[in-house]
Amino acid sequence: MKILKTMLLCSLSIPLIALTGCKSIPPYSNEYAQARLDTQGISLDQEKAEQIGQRFTQTFNHLGTSAFLTQASALYADELFINDTLSQFSQRSKLLEHFTGMNKRVSHAKVELLNTSYSQDSAYVHWHMRYDLHFFGTKRTMNSFGISEIKINKDHKIIFQQDFWDPANGLYRSLPYVSGAYAWVLPFKK
Repeated sequence: MKILKTMLLCSLSIPLIALTGCKSIPPYSNEYAQARLDTQGISLDQEKAEQIGQRFTQTFNHLGTSAFLTQASALYADELFINDTLSQFSQRSKLLEHFTGMNKRVSHAKVELLNTSYSQDSAYVHWHMRYDLHFFGTKRTMNSFGISEIKINKDHKIIFQQDFWDPANGLYRSLPYVSGAYAWVLPFKK
């Protein structure tokens, strides 16, 4: 039975790997570095960095509710750079489309602000996020830690956000079907 399962998995995986290997995706690092240089936020101090962290985490505490989209719309500027590790956006309208999809799959979000720091115009918001994700008819509780580098404009709207978190342990390893494929591809990661 185990041999049959392995053969089936291999026969399904090889075409998928071949197809994804053909797609060329430019590294985000260059875009992040350029956006970081090009995007000038307001100068910060510790108090302003803490305010950014509070507003950011309070907004995401409403993820999965009708209030979230309204609050997220007020949080972000029309034009921005945001990379949340899984996707990247340069317009608030596209980001809100993404959030609309997320909002349908998430419930019971709890985002805790752990600490903040700053350097010049960047606030570094260290957070802990837990939420229930509805995926393929199941509900899984997700749990991850991360840091978001955030710059705001004079209207206190986010114009730059780069999230640093581990999607492998914070998301993929907990998803049905995906976790099995992940364990197969990276068997050394327990």
